[in-house]
Amino acid sequence: MSVRLHPHAQARLIERGATEAEVIVTVEGGATFPAQLERTGFRRNFPFNAEWREKFGSSLLGMLKS
Repeated sequence: MSVRLHPHAQARLIERGATEAEVIVTVEGGATFPAQLERTGFRRNFPFNAEWREKFGSSLLGMLKS
């Protein structure tokens, strides 16, 4: 599967604490769920043993809507 990120999505990666590789893995193999406007969302957990947005977590949930 070919995954291309919109420039807006690429700009939001840093803000959301994700990498482009994580997004691609999520789209290719993550769980799907119904999203607004008849779209499909993708979800996957990634190990994340660090602080992000002033909170410490052991996993980071990657959620995308396409």
